[in-house]
Amino acid sequence: MIIGSKKKKKTKEALKLNALTSETSRDMAVRALRDKKGNVSAHLRRLMAETSPSTQDRALARELTMGVTRHRDTLETILKAYLKNPKKKLLSPIREIILVGLYQILFLHRVPAFAVVDEAVEQTKKLHHKRQSGLVNGLLRTVAREISKPIAECMEPSLGPCHVPIGEGMLRRFKRDVMPDPETNPVKHMAKAWSIPFPLGKLWIKNFGLSEARRIASHSCARPPMIARVNQTRADVQSVIDMIKLDGGQARPHENGCSIVIDSCNDLTKLGAFRQGLIQPQDPTATAVVNAMDVQPGMRVLDLCAAPGTKTTHLAERMNNTGEIIAVDVSASKLSRVKESCTRMNITIVETVRALDIASLEPGSFDVVLVDAPCSNTGVLSRRPEARGRFTNKNFFTLNHNQQVLTNQAAILAKPGGQVVYSTCSIEHLENQAIAEWFNENSKRLELIEQTQTLPAGEGCPEKWHDGGYFAKFKVTG
Repeated sequence: MIIGSKKKKKTKEALKLNALTSETSRDMAVRALRDKKGNVSAHLRRLMAETSPSTQDRALARELTMGVTRHRDTLETILKAYLKNPKKKLLSPIREIILVGLYQILFLHRVPAFAVVDEAVEQTKKLHHKRQSGLVNGLLRTVAREISKPIAECMEPSLGPCHVPIGEGMLRRFKRDVMPDPETNPVKHMAKAWSIPFPLGKLWIKNFGLSEARRIASHSCARPPMIARVNQTRADVQSVIDMIKLDGGQARPHENGCSIVIDSCNDLTKLGAFRQGLIQPQDPTATAVVNAMDVQPGMRVLDLCAAPGTKTTHLAERMNNTGEIIAVDVSASKLSRVKESCTRMNITIVETVRALDIASLEPGSFDVVLVDAPCSNTGVLSRRPEARGRFTNKNFFTLNHNQQVLTNQAAILAKPGGQVVYSTCSIEHLENQAIAEWFNENSKRLELIEQTQTLPAGEGCPEKWHDGGYFAKFKVTG
């Protein structure tokens, strides 16, 4: 009995392993999208670790997963327009199978629509939902028949409820209305057409105007290019580009002069330039924050909320790896990522401290303190599409509290005459200018000397791409 039970258990484990290793890119995408907590990218990483897919399958699984995550509200709205009973809730995984198929038909052009439909139907049958295969087949084939080829926006008289933007100034026209009317309800239209939370769309239109809000929304749905900062203490832009070319990759300079755009590379970690610590993935807006800081070799610098270490390593480069940097974050796992980056880049001046142990740091002992504060991520939605699902007006109050606590802590730990830099990857006034101006008016130690907000831009032009963000520089006066 015991031996038989063990054999049965081994057989089940073997079948489970075989099922995992035979998963397609679509299977992994559908499983990741079903994550109940919304941690889609983390779920996808776990699935890839289990199945060890090829580089090509890994890239496709990520494209499908993150593509659906970016455009989920748009795809859900189209799905609703094609259901006979829009109020009927489709069960998982049928819903995710259809969403992946819709994403491929609308936004990807390498695979013909008929092949996408066939794959979705076979996937439905494979997952033991044979009865639902007719629904999947009929709905996706109807969509494929009713959409136009990609059209330049300038070729259409105006944006209407039959149009779906697909990025870079292009759209698709449907034979039926699938979106809210942009004329009568511009906020709801923007929320559905670009998968932006309704409160955020309302805020953007109020703060930036309708045209600029739509441009930012479009940018938030774009595939972000792979951009890396060059470690200029050990290399220059052109030498790194040449090195990547020898590895079989392609790269070009970014317009900021200190970063590169890496093309045709599915795994950055396999590049020699990365392994040797000559480059660090970092968006140009984040790079600009450290470039604006008044750091010098030999200084004592504090980096609050340091993980994953992109700004920490950049600070060390600016300091020529001379002096001391204390990197703080909430957990050992987060700080381990900072340590890994420092080891890879041969940086030796960084010491890590958990946030719980911050009381061990001496007040007034740091020349410069960086507060890279937790925020709503509204300037980086293209890179962090899951942040869409976490955005609510209520969250602003929690974020504001944490942002104020961290900035106040920075003011205590910085030396008189030193500097505090507050930064976010948000483009919201409440998290940016409002925080800086409150401290400027109410703090006895902080005097605002500079603030810069950057709106996301560069969609369709990787060498000009940058995320949105903000930073404020304070002088410590007391």
